[in-house]
Amino acid sequence: MKRFSIQQIKSKWILLISIAIFFITYLIDLMSPRDKIISFFVVGTVLATLVAAIWAIVNYVGHLQVNPLYKTETDINKHQPIFQVHNHQYLFFWGSLAVLIGMILFIVEFLVPSFRTVIMVDIGVTLVCYGVGFYLTFFMYLLLDKLLANK
Repeated sequence: MKRFSIQQIKSKWILLISIAIFFITYLIDLMSPRDKIISFFVVGTVLATLVAAIWAIVNYVGHLQVNPLYKTETDINKHQPIFQVHNHQYLFFWGSLAVLIGMILFIVEFLVPSFRTVIMVDIGVTLVCYGVGFYLTFFMYLLLDKLLANK
């Protein structure tokens, strides 16, 4: 179960800033009149996405480890990758959990209209968006692992 530990997520504070920006931006958008200008929502979501991208880079670099076979220049073995890849299944697990909880919220909101509040809609959308983002990050990390293994 260590592979799915929340401790696998590095620099959580950067991710939390991104989530807060997205959540607040979407909340303001939901509470605003429908005839408003959408530039605030667009700027907020783009900023949240950029902060999430920075987190993804910092998180990936935080997991990189130099192969122990490369401790000294004389130990270099050209048949071994320079970096050891990290197991990124925690992203798939937490992404799945976030999407599942978000979808359950949507179903409950549909079946029980009194449960459908602005905050609950915002929480559901945020969970699904960041869950899908974790999926995409998982596949991006796999691609980066393959690229690094070939170097």
